[in-house]
Amino acid sequence: MFRLTSIFLCALFLAAVAGRYSAEESVSAAQEALEQLDAEYADEARRVQMLRAEIAYLEGPERLAKVARATTDLRPPAPDALLSAQQFKSAMIGVDAAASPTVRTPHGDIIENAIAMVQLADE
Repeated sequence: MFRLTSIFLCALFLAAVAGRYSAEESVSAAQEALEQLDAEYADEARRVQMLRAEIAYLEGPERLAKVARATTDLRPPAPDALLSAQQFKSAMIGVDAAASPTVRTPHGDIIENAIAMVQLADE
């Protein structure tokens, strides 16, 4: 009886040792996978940061102005080529500005309001 109990206890002990070893191996593998994922995350975060810096550089107004000057021959319009707000309003509704200096649109002074809003936004 003592021998049978000893064999059973030894088998139970070996099963517990094998279970603990298996658990430690799976925890070790999970930790390695977690460390690898952390390293990949840090690498991707660095890449994202580099891409954001590159986008900021590429969208910079100075750089865009330089590229525009190099690739196009655009110039600011001459002062006589610009219309006043009143002339623009007259042209949009099809009335001669000289004949009717105070043209009113059905919805009020939309153009003048838009120009005023742009001027406020620039300040």
